[in-house]
Amino acid sequence: MTVKTWLKFVEVQSLVASVLPLILGNLYAAITYQEFNVGYAILFAIVVFSLQMVANVWNNIQDFKSATSDEWKNGVNNIVGNGGISQRQSWTTLVILILIAAIGGLWLAFQTGWPLFIMGVVGFIVTYWYAGTPLPLSRTPFGELASGLTMGYLIFLSATYINIAPTFNGELVIHAIIASAIAWCAIGDIMFANNIGDYEEDVAEGRHTLVWHLGKDRAVKAFGWVYIAGYVMLIIAVVFGILPWLSLVAILSLPIVMKNVRAFQANPIKPNFPYAIKNAVVISITLAIGLVLALIFK
Repeated sequence: MTVKTWLKFVEVQSLVASVLPLILGNLYAAITYQEFNVGYAILFAIVVFSLQMVANVWNNIQDFKSATSDEWKNGVNNIVGNGGISQRQSWTTLVILILIAAIGGLWLAFQTGWPLFIMGVVGFIVTYWYAGTPLPLSRTPFGELASGLTMGYLIFLSATYINIAPTFNGELVIHAIIASAIAWCAIGDIMFANNIGDYEEDVAEGRHTLVWHLGKDRAVKAFGWVYIAGYVMLIIAVVFGILPWLSLVAILSLPIVMKNVRAFQANPIKPNFPYAIKNAVVISITLAIGLVLALIFK
């Protein structure tokens, strides 16, 4: 297996989905609680990236195993068959990534406290349920919600907690929901765009995703509105003082985001799926700039 094939197998491009809540959580801890632990933040990022790659690898393995024809097994959307990845290579990659995530996560939990352990367990359960059960979330209308909330919210909450441990209370939990909303909208739209691009294959393979339930035309329209909802939640977070007003710098990304939305909507196929990743990147950068400015001028 070449490096290029391996990177496609773990879907390295999707790791940008974890970057946004990681940046948000760490900066939120620094701004709101004046706490930031560089070592914990770096290790937690490694754990998060490993766990996300576990979900991607597991999903690719399951898609290959469950494909009903050689056409889908070796098609452009199936990297296991298309890339000639052996069963041994698949499982070796999966086990190594699981060990990195588990060992790193357990060490951090012992250092910071039981809340991180609980959040980690939830993360592992959702990761497995996403693709590994008889009815995986990735093949239901709840896949976008699960990935958006788990990655957008849970990573944000965990990234904040490791910096301020042992502080953990209801206010943190509730405020984190609002502060991270733009993240879980952007992340949910990454999976949404992916499923829109896979629509024909999903229909043929009997996968009833949210796109299947909405219909492709309505799903393509809804794709843009999810971003708008994220920006609205950002404004609400600022109005209620949960995020600093300089967070509104992220609104400068709106024209770029909507340009990418229109480009994807004009031709909603799998090769255009990276438009959703680009949107997550530009939202991450502009929001990070706003939060860094808030930290500097606080």
